[in-house]
Amino acid sequence: MTKSILTTAASVLLLSALILGACSNKETGSEAEPTASSPAATAVSEATASPEPSASPEATEAAQASASPEASAEPSSGRPQTQSFGEQEGGVPGQEGTLAQGDGYSLYIFDGYTFDSQTGRLALTADPDYYAEIEPLPSGYDLAALKQQGQTELAAAGKPNDYSGELIEHPLRYAELYLQVSGESTEDYIVWKNEAGEAYLLRLHNPNGELSDQFAPWTTVSLSTIEGN
Repeated sequence: MTKSILTTAASVLLLSALILGACSNKETGSEAEPTASSPAATAVSEATASPEPSASPEATEAAQASASPEASAEPSSGRPQTQSFGEQEGGVPGQEGTLAQGDGYSLYIFDGYTFDSQTGRLALTADPDYYAEIEPLPSGYDLAALKQQGQTELAAAGKPNDYSGELIEHPLRYAELYLQVSGESTEDYIVWKNEAGEAYLLRLHNPNGELSDQFAPWTTVSLSTIEGN
């Protein structure tokens, strides 16, 4: 009887050991199996890691030029940078003018001249007391009022002469108003329109000194090249 009980107990223990061993092997095998990565997750990671295409050097330079303040500081007039002018009245030799930008307009200036774009003053470099002042006029300007203003301004230097409409061969022949006083100096007060119909008030001061022959011809030629931008 005792021997039978012991045999049964041993069988139960052996069976339990076999069951536990099988379970342990199954768990170990499950842990050892590699986990396959998801194709979708891999594709997302690759797309995220991919660098964005960079702009070409040409496109980058163009964008920088557009954003640069220097690129838009001066409006383009579309005129050539230099222009040749032939011999002037009195046998004055021709020369080449260089384009200069004023306040909403451009004009050609010549050797020996300085142009201040802020004040609109064109002057001889050697003696700035020889000068012309440029003032753009609005489209609805009052010519009669401007004439009265000119006569008042020039009265301090003498009685002004009115040469309006008499400038046939003069570079400023399109002048609507031309008042002048001649004395120790020559003062001109001019309302001038270019061929495009743009009007400007021009004031000239010529001290009638040694540089008058240099100042007179090329100043009026320069003024006759004024064009709005």
